[in-house]
Amino acid sequence: MSDNENHMDRRTFTKLGVGAAAALGAASLARAQSPASELESEFLMELLLDVAGQIDTGHTRIAPVTGGTFSGPGLNGTVLSGGADWITQVSGHSALDVRITLETDDGAHIYMTYRGIVHNGENGLYWRVTPLFSTTSEEYDWVNHIICVGKSKQVEGKVAYDIFRVL
Repeated sequence: MSDNENHMDRRTFTKLGVGAAAALGAASLARAQSPASELESEFLMELLLDVAGQIDTGHTRIAPVTGGTFSGPGLNGTVLSGGADWITQVSGHSALDVRITLETDDGAHIYMTYRGIVHNGENGLYWRVTPLFSTTSEEYDWVNHIICVGKSKQVEGKVAYDIFRVL
């Protein structure tokens, strides 16, 4: 074999290299799109909020939270008045920013905040929230260390959610 037969020009080498890299990249992408495990959750609580009439401030409306209740396995009580829901209209959907104080049946206070999206899509109303909690209560300290997702539900005269803890 001559040197010319063993020699590959740069263009052919580059094409082969790009092809090989694309094949390896596609295999990696396919693996990256397969979950390592299923996302698991458990029911945390039902949250029912009483809200007053919205205050219109332009692109943002403010809905004062005047009370409510929450109930679930190990977490029950009332929502104190004084919170609010800031609802901002953004490119076809509403962005929620809610801050409320929960008082458990045994007197502990838990600050709850959540952001969310409300959008009227092909399959109806898409309304999801991502609550976070903060408390100094030793008994409820565990809520400081969880991630949650909430889904709206219809309850007459209330803003209502089922809240799930992501495991």
